[in-house]
Amino acid sequence: MSRTHARSCCGRLPEAKETPLAEAHFDDVEKSILAIARYFFQSFAAPQSQGWMAALDLAEATFGDLDGPIIATRLLTTMRAVRYARRSVFSFNCQSCETCAAILTEQERRLIAALQAIRGGQIGRAQTELLMLCEGNDIKQVMGAMTRLSIALPSSKAARARAAYV
Repeated sequence: MSRTHARSCCGRLPEAKETPLAEAHFDDVEKSILAIARYFFQSFAAPQSQGWMAALDLAEATFGDLDGPIIATRLLTTMRAVRYARRSVFSFNCQSCETCAAILTEQERRLIAALQAIRGGQIGRAQTELLMLCEGNDIKQVMGAMTRLSIALPSSKAARARAAYV
């Protein structure tokens, strides 16, 4: 289940447990993954939006016509694993609204922070983020899917350097 915060597009400010995207210290790859994920979430919340098409288009435009579809598929597999592990809705912000897209929900932040931790070799931190994201439920499938996603992504020296100081 997913719930969007695109209700007033726009002029909204971060709500409790939300943060500005600019303060998250995500690299360009992680920001792209967030944007692609938001389009997939939009498809879950409003199937008629066909957000999956925008997700695939953005993945291909960002990562190329060979890697983009693989990354999109691995991201979708990760998101499905999260959906199976969580019991409550996953709140996300609308990528199509510039103001909403600049705000991270708690769930989005934990999802991308876990990916960032895996990319930086901090498995314990990733597990902690995923346990919180998945509400204490089994994260084995999520960790496996996210690790496979991480392997498909371009490497990031910056991600490893940031992870070393967290």
